[in-house]
Amino acid sequence: MTSLKQVRDHLLISHDEGVLSDDEFLLLYNLNRSYNLDLPYDSYPDFYFDELEDDGCLAEFHFHKRDLPLLADLLEIPETVEYYQKSICSGLEALCVLLKRHSYPCRYSDIVARFAKPAPVLCMINNYLINFIYQSHSHRILEWNDSILDPLLIGKI
Repeated sequence: MTSLKQVRDHLLISHDEGVLSDDEFLLLYNLNRSYNLDLPYDSYPDFYFDELEDDGCLAEFHFHKRDLPLLADLLEIPETVEYYQKSICSGLEALCVLLKRHSYPCRYSDIVARFAKPAPVLCMINNYLINFIYQSHSHRILEWNDSILDPLLIGKI
């Protein structure tokens, strides 16, 4: 499969060799651009939970290091998580992505260096885990207290 970078490189070569006119080159080059930032995720070290310090965990994820495996167990997050485009990471890493992403302020591009994954993969990890937690545990909230969640009663409170 040809990457977007390779296509853009071929367009540059074709323009340099005179195969494409200036107008053709500009049109094709602009059409074949990525809307994602080209962040060098592969130049960062991989995420290793065991190397994290407790203070760092508390600052980044708002949980102590010893509590994160307990939280993963309570949420029944699997040991290994595989996404539909075949990315794989540990359940603990996926939980850390979710917690880091939802600590304010934080964008996917902000956490590329921490997890050494491209922003679209981090987005898939985050969305997967949100869906997993909702599917596994939403009944605990939705069936908890009907009087609190009743839309007819909310207006009367």
